[in-house]
Amino acid sequence: MPEWLGVSIAFIYGAVVGSFLNVCIWRLPRDESIIRPSSHCPQCDTPLRVRDLIPMVSFLAQRGRCRYCGASIRWRYFSVELLTAVYFGVLYLRYGFGLDFLAYALFGASLIAIFFIDLEHWIIPDQLSVFGIAVGLSRDGIGLALRTREPYRIPFPGVESGLPVPQSIAGILVCGGIFLAIAVVSYYVFKKEGLGGGDIKLAAAIGANLALGHALLSFFLAVAVGSVIGVALIALGKKSRKDYVPFGPMMVAGALAGIFYGEQIIRMWKNYVGL
Repeated sequence: MPEWLGVSIAFIYGAVVGSFLNVCIWRLPRDESIIRPSSHCPQCDTPLRVRDLIPMVSFLAQRGRCRYCGASIRWRYFSVELLTAVYFGVLYLRYGFGLDFLAYALFGASLIAIFFIDLEHWIIPDQLSVFGIAVGLSRDGIGLALRTREPYRIPFPGVESGLPVPQSIAGILVCGGIFLAIAVVSYYVFKKEGLGGGDIKLAAAIGANLALGHALLSFFLAVAVGSVIGVALIALGKKSRKDYVPFGPMMVAGALAGIFYGEQIIRMWKNYVGL
């Protein structure tokens, strides 16, 4: 298949998925079903027709307004569709069509939804993290069955070659465990919540999908990005030292960096320290 055709197909599918993510981003924080009722204008409740739901095209054709009541449509809808479409296209260039593409497409879609929900509502819906964990476990199971993935070998008494543990399960336990430990220590030492339950579950989902080294790298990048943004907001007077900043979007950014550039960043670091 020509590269341009593969990218085009991935881009179109990504735009369609992005349209569905907009439904999730609106409804999940409000505990509404993502299936029923059908898509409708949140202002006038008019059911939307097919011509109103063409990703990106409908938004531009209607100049960002509802066709029926004229209410303004937030640019977030267009942004999510475009971002997801670009993500799928770049993902194809990196991995081609295959198991890795499918797993990272599904997991990445959940990350995009988490980014926008946590940024606005300061919550990470459990459904999205559990979905991400399920994707990681499924990918690992299929890979092990097809012998395209290898388990981690953990030293264990009586087992010469080490105890085989699927990468996804090891990632869930290690990454989720680290964030749980940080949350417990923060609560008892600093007498306040350092990390929420949503962050812990998201960490487990990231561990289920990324190689363990890449997952840990993503957390380091998330902390670095969060620190820079936090300092900038304090300097601009937008936040004080006591204010919280949602950490989920930083974790999403770190995870996406790990998906695309994890190996390269780790290699650069090893070269820098002489390993």
